[in-house]
Amino acid sequence: MKETSPYNRIHVYLTVVMMILITVCSAFMIVWTQQQITRSAQRSQSLESDMAETVRKLRYLDERIAAIHQPVVLQGKVAGTLRPSVERQVVWVQERKLPEGRAYAVSDPYEATIDLAFVDLESAQ
Repeated sequence: MKETSPYNRIHVYLTVVMMILITVCSAFMIVWTQQQITRSAQRSQSLESDMAETVRKLRYLDERIAAIHQPVVLQGKVAGTLRPSVERQVVWVQERKLPEGRAYAVSDPYEATIDLAFVDLESAQ
């Protein structure tokens, strides 16, 4: 029988140890990857629910805006203040010169309106 050299024994031993080490490291990496997938799925679910809530709020606001801009509602708001114009009536409008151009009948030169497209709903909560 042929005797194996110490070099061959060490080579076989190191090969077995490396195979075990690679197997253990691979198992840990699989577990870590599964945890990362679970965290990503939970985060995605949270973002989807936040987005659904935001869409629901936007639909509600759109419905309110549409209801407020109905002609019947607008007529009700100005019912006591408007009257038909007289045929030879002259209406004077005070003109103001603003830095960005001309504006008519502005009560405050720095008056601004809120555009709902620029409202950040997240910061309002």
